[in-house]
Amino acid sequence: MSADPSMSGDFTRMLDATMAALRTVGPPPADEPETPAVGEAADGQVRAEMGRDGKLHALHVEPRLMRLGSEELTAHIVSAVNAAIDGLRTGENPQVADMSQLREQLQEVRDTAVPRLGSFLDALTEAQERMARGGQR
Repeated sequence: MSADPSMSGDFTRMLDATMAALRTVGPPPADEPETPAVGEAADGQVRAEMGRDGKLHALHVEPRLMRLGSEELTAHIVSAVNAAIDGLRTGENPQVADMSQLREQLQEVRDTAVPRLGSFLDALTEAQERMARGGQR
């Protein structure tokens, strides 16, 4: 008994695609350097840096802006932070996973893998029964 190579190739392809989708959900690999998402406001005088963990890592405000009223200053800060958050979602490595894509891929794995594994187990059971009968077909 030998496995159909196309079956294992399809299964491997589906698992690879699913693992790629799962990587968008989890933390980045340890060997991958963290690149913060940056948002700016007030012509670059307010700069926010968001880590891939979704936390605000740095906030830079030009000292001249401290002369503004608190409402205007906080509005610039909120704009910069929101721009950094948007950068996490839409940047080179988006940090918000497309769960619908992940669901579809897992559904495909389930729909394909379960019947194939069932067929594989049936073949193993049949081979075991043949061996128990002394190798007769």
